[in-house]
Amino acid sequence: MEEEEFFRLLTPQSLVQIDERIAEEKAFKKAEKQAHEEGEEEELAAHEEEEPKPNPKFEAGKKLPLSLKDLFPVEYTSKPLEDFDEFYDTQKTFVVVGKDMTIYRFSATNAVYLLSPFNPLRRGALYVLICLSVRVLQG
Repeated sequence: MEEEEFFRLLTPQSLVQIDERIAEEKAFKKAEKQAHEEGEEEELAAHEEEEPKPNPKFEAGKKLPLSLKDLFPVEYTSKPLEDFDEFYDTQKTFVVVGKDMTIYRFSATNAVYLLSPFNPLRRGALYVLICLSVRVLQG
């Protein structure tokens, strides 16, 4: 897998795509619920899958896996990226990878109902938070 495919900067278009995936998921669940109410349980059982779980390799606070460190573009350090854990595909989240390759996960909804993930004030606060946490952990 190429780095451009796996690591992508968060853009306004990224948020639109997340919203589309959320809408698709809601429509699917609504159709599933209607099928269940109409007694089409046989079809429902065929489509039932285990609940997806977050990938433990990409857990917030953990280091980027060794297999991905070589692929990670240095210029993406401390910048908001699309979440690369498939579990979060239908959730408004993004990740930031610090200089020490630690994964930080944040909500992509507006902070305090005002600050989008693209607001310079919010981006600056994230940068400071990540840089300070790296320095504190290094001692």
